[in-house]
Amino acid sequence: MKESLQHLFTHDEKPFLLGAELVTTRGIILQEDSRKISGFAEALCEDDRLDWISITDNAGGNPMLSPDHLGRKVLEAGKHPIIHITCKDRNRNALESQAWQYASEGLDNLLVLTGDYPVNGFNGIAQPVFDLDSVGLLQMLNDLNNGLRIRGRRPNTYLNLNSTDFFLGCAVSPFKLTEAEQYMQYAKLRMKIEAGAKYIIPQLGYDMRKSHELITWLKANNLDIPVIGNIYRLTAGVARIFNKGLIPGCVVSDDLLARIDKEKKADDKGKSFFIDLAARQYAAFKLLGYRGAYIGGVEKYDDFSAIVDKAVEYKDADWTDLQDGLVNPQKSEFHMYEKLADGPLAGLTDAARPAPALSTEAPRERELKKRDKREVTGLYRFSRLLHNLVFDYEAPLFHAMRKLFVFLEKHPKLGEASYFNERMSKGALFECRECGDCSLADITYLCPQSQCAKNERNGPCGGSLAEACEVTKNGKECIWVRAYHRKRAYGEDPASLLNRPPVIKNNDLSGTSGWANCFLLRDHNAFLRNQQSTKRETK
Repeated sequence: MKESLQHLFTHDEKPFLLGAELVTTRGIILQEDSRKISGFAEALCEDDRLDWISITDNAGGNPMLSPDHLGRKVLEAGKHPIIHITCKDRNRNALESQAWQYASEGLDNLLVLTGDYPVNGFNGIAQPVFDLDSVGLLQMLNDLNNGLRIRGRRPNTYLNLNSTDFFLGCAVSPFKLTEAEQYMQYAKLRMKIEAGAKYIIPQLGYDMRKSHELITWLKANNLDIPVIGNIYRLTAGVARIFNKGLIPGCVVSDDLLARIDKEKKADDKGKSFFIDLAARQYAAFKLLGYRGAYIGGVEKYDDFSAIVDKAVEYKDADWTDLQDGLVNPQKSEFHMYEKLADGPLAGLTDAARPAPALSTEAPRERELKKRDKREVTGLYRFSRLLHNLVFDYEAPLFHAMRKLFVFLEKHPKLGEASYFNERMSKGALFECRECGDCSLADITYLCPQSQCAKNERNGPCGGSLAEACEVTKNGKECIWVRAYHRKRAYGEDPASLLNRPPVIKNNDLSGTSGWANCFLLRDHNAFLRNQQSTKRETK
């Protein structure tokens, strides 16, 4: 029997792994476009150089053929499929059901993503779900691997389900423009790894310095996890789309676009340049310590093979030979680490010289402090004070408020009056949507239910563009960027926002009092506290 993909990723029997991406189409497999993709998959399965084939789940937010159809064909052909599984179209029950199907069919390799916001659908745009985010889904799938404990049919009884064997991966974007965006991406990556991610496939970008920063950050934080370099064979048209930020998480800088505009005037419209660029990326990822490379943006086997064949020409190249066209920074972008001035990786990053999260560079620090000050409103100051006095479990007034809400629970009319006051005040001050499982204190008193299009309670998605939400398109700032600056203003590490177990909203509390659920220990904070208590007792 062939070795599992997890074995390949975690052992050095093959020094550098190779994967390819399949993007499914809208329509049945008998349609012309779908037949082309199926034929491409068959050709890839016959290539002995290829270790796995990754299959997308409704890429770009469009409705497409489910990835498991091609996944089964890839598995039957003797290759390892990686199935993308996203949160945008299914609630937690549907995701669990889908996971059981995958486990039953041997589709054990999953890339876990929050997913692109829907942009298309039958008679209009589909209503997104986002019941879980990528961290919550990783936690659920990891629990399935450990034998999910569920309630039995009789009261106060439980049973453990059979364990699954999922090999779980995640994404991260090393290509963010600002300090706040980049710092929170890495804070969330740590959370994903703690929730069960065993490998990383980053989002798309064309700046090898940023790609090297990811490896540097993992090593600096003692996180030993395989990373697969993401290569997308560009065209002039796709490069312009990426440059405009029209595909969330995909970055092409102005300088690279300017070069592409020159190259596309060649007789082959730049095709040889794009193949060479992808081959250089392939060789560079190998040089920088990535576990493998993952090639997308091609729909014909000949184009895929041309990239791999061209990469052979660079197999003995060093960074000096490869660097042309591979370092393409955005203007005024933030870097986690200082640049190496010389040596074999000159122009990339120096692990010994991290750029501090609280920047010490005077002009930059002045700008950051201005932003911090703008975020620290009177409401934020009051909310922090009130939380420390009343809502925190160790707050001096918490137990008195608990007694009050025990009393209100026994007197429904008074409880309704209290809930009315809560709705009016939180609605006016925080745009509360009455989820009943309040995360205001988790995100510096910014409501994810009303102010985040994906209801991200465990860190930012990868789609923000220059700190703006990928969905609203009106320049609305990402709440996690705002939270970063609010933490900074108090001299606190913004990563502390995610130094906790994943928050998974309890929908059973929807339309009920968040205050009552806090003081009566019914919300996610009580659940997480009980979990941690149980783990300590078990140890």
